[in-house]
Amino acid sequence: MFFFMSGSLVPQDQAKVSVLDRGFLYGDGVFETLRAYSGAIFHCNDHLDRLFHSAEAIYLQIPFTRDYLIEALYKTLEANGLKDAYLRLSVTRGVSEPGLDIEGCPSPTVTIIAKGFSGYPEGLYKTGIGAAVVNTRRIPASALNPAVKSLNFLNNIMARVEAKRLNAAEAIMLNMEGYVAEGTVSNIFIVKDGVVKTPLLSVGILNGVTRSVVIKLACKNNIPLTEQPFYPEELYSADECFVTSTLYEVMPVTSITDTPVGNGQPGVITRKMFELFRECIRNKAA
Repeated sequence: MFFFMSGSLVPQDQAKVSVLDRGFLYGDGVFETLRAYSGAIFHCNDHLDRLFHSAEAIYLQIPFTRDYLIEALYKTLEANGLKDAYLRLSVTRGVSEPGLDIEGCPSPTVTIIAKGFSGYPEGLYKTGIGAAVVNTRRIPASALNPAVKSLNFLNNIMARVEAKRLNAAEAIMLNMEGYVAEGTVSNIFIVKDGVVKTPLLSVGILNGVTRSVVIKLACKNNIPLTEQPFYPEELYSADECFVTSTLYEVMPVTSITDTPVGNGQPGVITRKMFELFRECIRNKAA
């Protein structure tokens, strides 16, 4: 396996990051998870838009251009002989002496990992996954801008630990005001009386690339959709629920904290959104 390391493709056993790297010391950096289908990276520019915006928000200068990063992503796929894969592109502030000041970090560390991935088992999209509302709250925007996809994922990790202890595959996190925010790696959608609802970005969530695609697909196909805040009670009374992410795509949620969603099966609109998204993938990969 070959990894991209700040300009070079190196074998896995040579891919080393210094213990003084601020990504290791403080989670000081940003990242993106991308997906390749049949050798084509899905919505690559949207992911890179978010990467550069995240970096700018934390005063981190990415040392490569967008075109160079696109080339590096595809070279990493090619070097590993991969067509269907996920890619993890990370940028840290680089090596410095321990301390919180960001001065004296002239060389950010850029890495790309590519691993074969053809998606979750198809049967899972027919049965759905279980989720659980957890106690760990989403970090408020006043503490850390949710638009920043930061390397420091401890908030999400602790929420996922809670979910696993409740025998759930995904956690549903609330914001500090008690509104439904997002999952640990996903955005949340519910359906009630034929209308799709998803939290506003202002609730304090990451603007997921797949979330944006799903919203556009719903509008294009005359599926009613609103973006507005809602409380957990609406999760439990929803007819359908699904989550979206680069790896999940459009994943049905059929139970929340051991309570069935609707009839406990993926709903009509959820299945429709899944089919529309898969069609979008096929068109992009063609």
